[in-house]
Amino acid sequence: MQLTVVGCAGSVPGPDSAGSCYLVEADGQRVLLDLGTGAAGPLQRHADPAALDAVLISHAHADHCADLSSIAYLRHRVGAAPLDVYGPANLRDALNWRHPAPQFAFHELPSGALRLGPLEVTVAAVEHGIEAYAFRVGDALCYSGDTAPCDALDELAQGCAVLLAEGAGFDDTGVPRHLTAGDAGRLAARSGARLLVLTHLRSWLDHERLLDEAARFAGCPVLLAQPGLRLRV
Repeated sequence: MQLTVVGCAGSVPGPDSAGSCYLVEADGQRVLLDLGTGAAGPLQRHADPAALDAVLISHAHADHCADLSSIAYLRHRVGAAPLDVYGPANLRDALNWRHPAPQFAFHELPSGALRLGPLEVTVAAVEHGIEAYAFRVGDALCYSGDTAPCDALDELAQGCAVLLAEGAGFDDTGVPRHLTAGDAGRLAARSGARLLVLTHLRSWLDHERLLDEAARFAGCPVLLAQPGLRLRV
């Protein structure tokens, strides 16, 4: 399985990155985890939007879902079949799509396991102040989405090889309804992850300081996410 970081900026796009978007590929299956603001452009460096098999949206904030509209347009141009989009119950309302969207087949995220071709995805509800989810792809990858520390995320991450977790701020200031970099590091240590990739990187924060804070606790190597980063997981 290959993970490609398409965008990793938090809250709004940064000067060097779109909002959260991560491409997972295995045995010809192409699945996106989130599709945030501005991500449809750089995605085209890595995958044909018409060749995507599914999109999983962690929650209905723009920095995680706004570019669904751009993907709809690109797929409509070439007459692609409806794309399976899994997300929270309020996703269509958040996108202001109150009428049929023939480019997509919308599905509410289930609790538990979701089979997407060769990929088995475990879905867990997490704590972000709105309906929000984290994802575990097989045994290898756990993606936190946006969440406060919670038992559901701890359980989901247990034993993962790669933890892709937000570092939305610092321990000394705290970030309501988000993980700090220190939280991400402690989660990596508790889960036994072999690699922590720190994402949801807000452009106005010192990213090297985020990296240092996470590394202080993680007990494993820590990387800052960046567009184009590819990992075999």
